[in-house]
Amino acid sequence: MKVKVLSALLLFTFLWAVFVSYKYWQIKNNPRVVAITMDAAKGVLQKSQVGEMEKLTFLRQFLDRYYNYDSNNFWQSQTSLTSLMIGSLADNRVREVSRLREKIQQKNLSHLSRIVTLQQQKDGSYKATTHLQITEAAAKNDETTKSQLYITTSLKLQNTERTLENPWGLLVSEMKIENSATQNLALSPRIQVSIGAPTVLLFPCAIENIENPFEKNLNMKITTLNVSELQLTPQKGLPEQASFSATCRDEEYKFELRAGGEVQDLYISVPKELGILRKKDSGLSRPRKKDVYDKTIENVLGIQLEN
Repeated sequence: MKVKVLSALLLFTFLWAVFVSYKYWQIKNNPRVVAITMDAAKGVLQKSQVGEMEKLTFLRQFLDRYYNYDSNNFWQSQTSLTSLMIGSLADNRVREVSRLREKIQQKNLSHLSRIVTLQQQKDGSYKATTHLQITEAAAKNDETTKSQLYITTSLKLQNTERTLENPWGLLVSEMKIENSATQNLALSPRIQVSIGAPTVLLFPCAIENIENPFEKNLNMKITTLNVSELQLTPQKGLPEQASFSATCRDEEYKFELRAGGEVQDLYISVPKELGILRKKDSGLSRPRKKDVYDKTIENVLGIQLEN
């Protein structure tokens, strides 16, 4: 009896192995693409958001490298940008850098910049305001002078192949410095947003709490070291006018969101002056509201934190 059972098991195993091998041979020689989708619309939206974030990252990197240099790295830093421009722009930049190279290297010159605002215009172009701090001396041992400029730059992008030098697959196709001024206009707490497109706010402090009355329609991601960077992504259903607030240790920042305009704010460096000084607690013990970090811990670990 045992011999018959073992024989049957061996036969079944052999037939199963033959069947699996045959199916494998069929698939190998007749390849087909099999797609498993959960929510096509959601997938398209996520892909669009990733694409917009790549453009924002590219623009921030490009402008940072374009306006940040000193006498020692001027040639290297500026010529390395040619892989991020179309051919004609790259050639013009190399000619300009070659013309200025000797003059700048003879000076004690330093350009430090930060992006103040970055917007996408109705025609798809981008407009950036950059704060530039210039330290300069006629010769290396001379006394230095300091000045500042706010430079407005317009740019257009086009797609290209991804490479090691250009992992974003984007090129600057047009670039024009529109104007410069020693003072910048005061920034408004009103932010122009677009449904499904991210907007990034850089705060001058570490955010401790966020009040977001529109959690279902306004996604937020926060990154904090010594300061906080907040990414907002409006979803369908967000009212044309919405608001939220962010609180640091000493200041509170309140913002209005406007959706559906012709211009979208992609990036804003929030000035400290935009914050409202927080009132100090009277010392009475009151329940603390859950902040953005508490909610993140609850979502990731699947637990409920006690106040």
